[in-house]
Amino acid sequence: MLDYPTPSEVRYRIRTPNSSPRRIRVIALTDNDPEVANCHTYADVEFSRASDFAVLLQNPDERPGLIPDALNEWLGSPDTVVISGREGDDAQAIAVAAKMYRMNGVTVSVVISPSGKKSNSTADMLRPCSTMMVLPAMAGYLGDLLSALGAQQGE
Repeated sequence: MLDYPTPSEVRYRIRTPNSSPRRIRVIALTDNDPEVANCHTYADVEFSRASDFAVLLQNPDERPGLIPDALNEWLGSPDTVVISGREGDDAQAIAVAAKMYRMNGVTVSVVISPSGKKSNSTADMLRPCSTMMVLPAMAGYLGDLLSALGAQQGE
């Protein structure tokens, strides 16, 4: 049996950030992701939803001149992007965003928590466009990852 580290151990993997401050963006694959909801106390982390990006991709012919600007505005200019979701979440639209981030040299980390679903479709879709993928066994990994990246919790 493998010995998995506990979620709190992740904060010790990166003692001091090599670049400070980092612009960190967390993208939730669903609007009700419990891991992301628990991390909204981080004051210097930008939180987004994949559904907002999907809306921009749906009607490219409606406003052809505005879509590239709207896409660029939504993507922003983070140093690190963390995509959070559960196995079985729809990751089609955010895979496009992840590829765009990677083409621009942005670090894309993916945290896919387990669910009752037997497939690996969410992880399989995001694996090719991620710098790092974590499939944690327990809840709490996202918060520890943000702390390890140097994000500060607000009051």
